[in-house]
Amino acid sequence: MNVVFSNFFKRELLDAESRYAAISERLGDDFHERVKEAVRVILRWKGGDHVGPHGFPCRKCRPFPYFVYYQVELDTLYVLGVVHEWRHPDYLREGLEETTG
Repeated sequence: MNVVFSNFFKRELLDAESRYAAISERLGDDFHERVKEAVRVILRWKGGDHVGPHGFPCRKCRPFPYFVYYQVELDTLYVLGVVHEWRHPDYLREGLEETTG
C-alpha cells in the first residue's frame, strides 16, 4: 500500500511534537513514535477504524489526546492530519483546504 502524508499532517505533527519536546525531549520523541505506530496499525488493517468527529476514519495515539485521520482509496493510504481530540470538528477540513489551496 502506498502512503501519502498531507502537508497539513506534516505541519500539525511538527507543531505538536515541538510542544511536547519543549516539556521534555523524551516526551516529544514518544509522541512521534505513537503517531508512527498509529500509522503502522492503519496500514496493517488497511483502515477499519471508526469515523471521528472530523468526518474521516481515525486512530487514537494513546496515551496522547490526538487522532490520526486518514482516507484509504484503492491501494493508497492518505494520512490527512494529526488532530488534538478537543479541536473543533471543522478544524481538519479547514486545515486541509488551507494547505491544498
